[in-house]
Amino acid sequence: MVNRERKINENRGSIRVGIKQLTSIIKNRGDFELVEGSDKIEAATINIVDISMGGLCIESKQEIRAGISLELEIPKVKNLDATIITCEVKRSIFKEDPMYYKNLGTDRDTSYYEIGLKFKVPNTEYLKQFYKIAVADQT
Repeated sequence: MVNRERKINENRGSIRVGIKQLTSIIKNRGDFELVEGSDKIEAATINIVDISMGGLCIESKQEIRAGISLELEIPKVKNLDATIITCEVKRSIFKEDPMYYKNLGTDRDTSYYEIGLKFKVPNTEYLKQFYKIAVADQT
């Protein structure tokens, strides 16, 4: 993939992306809550755990609440140009470092969020090509 990307443990692809949170209305304990969007894109490194034509599962240090809509800015990948993909967070599960209380705030903290994203507009030609590249790089 991109020169900023590298393969890491367990065949997960690590990629530097931009994340821009969109204004969203989410359900929170039976009530609806307005979550303000952001005007700026925040850089984040994600690990792609799983990808399908309908969405992807990522690991990230950054928390993103379920129900939030966001724009995922993907850099140039092989022959694909950079693009922005609109997604909805379907689940966000905190995976705690077994030594969380000892490692909290240090580089040794291995805690992360496992985030399930659904593409707002699935099965586009770009996503088909992105899927092929991501799957090919997993083997």
